[in-house]
Amino acid sequence: MRVLFFIVKGKNEICSIHVRFADSNRFDKKTTTGLTVNFKDWSEKKSQVKIIASNEQKDFTNTKLREIKDYLIEQYNFDYNMQKHIGNTWLKDKIKEFFGRADKNELYKIYFIDWIQKFIDESPTRLYQGQPVKKRTIQHYVTTKYKLDNYEKHFNTKLRFQDVGLEFYRNFLFYCQNIEKINNNTIGGYITNIKKWCKIIDIEGLPINPQYRHSEFSTISNKTKDIYLTEKEIDAVFKHDFSNSERLDNVRDNFIIGLRTGLRISDFMQLKKINIIDGNIEIETAKTSHPVVIPLHQQIKEILLKRDENLPNQISDAKFNEYVKEVCKEVGFTQMVEGAKMINKKDDKDFFPNIAIISKNKNRKEIGIYPKYELITSHTCRRSFASNLYGKLPNMTIMSITGHKTEAQFLKYIKITSAENAMKLKEHWDKEKLK
Repeated sequence: MRVLFFIVKGKNEICSIHVRFADSNRFDKKTTTGLTVNFKDWSEKKSQVKIIASNEQKDFTNTKLREIKDYLIEQYNFDYNMQKHIGNTWLKDKIKEFFGRADKNELYKIYFIDWIQKFIDESPTRLYQGQPVKKRTIQHYVTTKYKLDNYEKHFNTKLRFQDVGLEFYRNFLFYCQNIEKINNNTIGGYITNIKKWCKIIDIEGLPINPQYRHSEFSTISNKTKDIYLTEKEIDAVFKHDFSNSERLDNVRDNFIIGLRTGLRISDFMQLKKINIIDGNIEIETAKTSHPVVIPLHQQIKEILLKRDENLPNQISDAKFNEYVKEVCKEVGFTQMVEGAKMINKKDDKDFFPNIAIISKNKNRKEIGIYPKYELITSHTCRRSFASNLYGKLPNMTIMSITGHKTEAQFLKYIKITSAENAMKLKEHWDKEKLK
């Protein structure tokens, strides 16, 4: 293999530096490097800028030429021995890659966010584990990209693949936590996407920073402060008389269906009579395409009986989360408890350090002491379902309905307190005494 640098003298004193790469009779191509030099400063014998030249950039240029030579030899060895196609544009493409240059329609080969945008654009036609990528997943990709856009604006930078290393990771965490004031669980979702993208970029052979594999470059989280309803509290909701409000009666019935099935709101708000088969609810979940069969709870049977075998009217997620708080307040869940709820910070002038780049959504989770009814949301349904059945049924049985893939994931989700666990143990020992 030979790498030779040369110039072609034209009318001007400033000449382009070209490179010739040859490997026996297999490959022999020339292209421009994009570097320039004054004709009188060039050493044809040494294929570099003269050491005695007065050119202030001679050291920079000569260093780059040495780096190009090493890079081309390394890339050719890899591509040739990996049986990759080495075509007529190989040398030109490698010079572009070395300097991080790209045509306008090829920016995705250089810049991280341009690659992400292309990935998002192609997602509707891509398969994941044999299934189409879900709209909800694509929306999460869009949200993550939006945060990266804001990150670039804040730091006045444009991320190349080589930039996505540990320094970026630390800066991105700082940005999300201190500028946008996002909680760690949400940030962890962004990091999961970023690591996924880095892995795909790596597989594609693009020059992603290998530090994305470092153990420090990891998903972060914090313990949630979400609450759940006990069996006694659920029964109180079910038995409460809402005959004076058709709206709240409808919300309560939807709430009970969510509490007694463990389904996400995206599923229990889409239930139809066709999903009720031989005393069971049969549905393929929207988020995970996980098929579940759930026996009808007695309370759901009574709701259907009350409604002439019809399900309650479906409403939007936002309306449900608003109205269910009214339901729980009227039932009497007014005790003060620790928890986290979304608070709109749009009027808090000192909350965001740089309001110019924050999105329209200025809702942020805040941990504090609130009336319990204020903390009730659609998520309370699944958490209550899992928490109330924990210890009564095998974990794998509950997980087959909730869709949790690992027991560790499931155990993080349930909300049994230490005191409640102690009570369960005491009840078990009391039963042992009676035997």
